[in-house]
Amino acid sequence: MIATNDLPTVAKDLALAVGRGRLATAFRIARTARNPMDLHAQKIISRKYGYVWLSVPKVASTSLTSALRAVTPDAEVLYGLSAAQLFARWPETRHYYRFAFVRHPFTRALSFHTELHRFATHYRGNHKFRNKQMRISRLFARFHGLAGTADFDDYCRWLLTPYASDAVADRHFSSQHMQIDAEDGRPLDFIGRFEHLEADFSQVLERLGLPKAALPQLNTMAGWQSSPAAVDAARSISTRQLTAANRALLAARYAEDLNLGGYAPD
Repeated sequence: MIATNDLPTVAKDLALAVGRGRLATAFRIARTARNPMDLHAQKIISRKYGYVWLSVPKVASTSLTSALRAVTPDAEVLYGLSAAQLFARWPETRHYYRFAFVRHPFTRALSFHTELHRFATHYRGNHKFRNKQMRISRLFARFHGLAGTADFDDYCRWLLTPYASDAVADRHFSSQHMQIDAEDGRPLDFIGRFEHLEADFSQVLERLGLPKAALPQLNTMAGWQSSPAAVDAARSISTRQLTAANRALLAARYAEDLNLGGYAPD
């Protein structure tokens, strides 16, 4: 639900939309205000190896899931639970090795905007990605002001509105620290970084006594291509969109994530 301090802004926007007869807009505002906090990114438990992985969307989650299931066949993938709910449901896992991976919030925001824009424009009507299109269409319907055709500057400005706050945000643009907070006061045993994913993932495997395993490149920014060169090219092009103005907006929205990963806000 929308945060209390955001209610005056939302009430004003709602009254304005109704007063102007924009009922579809009013409905979307009301629907956004009712969104629950989304802390339900997938998790993986391995009881044999004693670990819990707390995933963060847009941080190589598909690749990490594939690799972990390959090296720990007993791994159980969980959906629909927050970290706090997971440990409350299975108290025996509270002492397991906890780890997660984070990403610079600027490039994470770029990645999600690229995905939204891709499906709102280039892949529109492409039946190969029908399921993804349906999910993103539902996302647009749930969040007032979110539009796949908006440029990155507009997207960054939208992220600082009440309609993108962590109180109502989808897991793909919510703050990363929210997804990995177990609310029990115990810090994670390891937080890896997307920017040196292979090395950090190898460190986790070594700590758990598991064999080294390569991370498959799945669901990449280059449009589901596996070529590292294609991925690097896509990243270099997209990061040109990071201007001083939108960096400042993203730094304000994701200040805690910058601190979490030890990232510089420039």
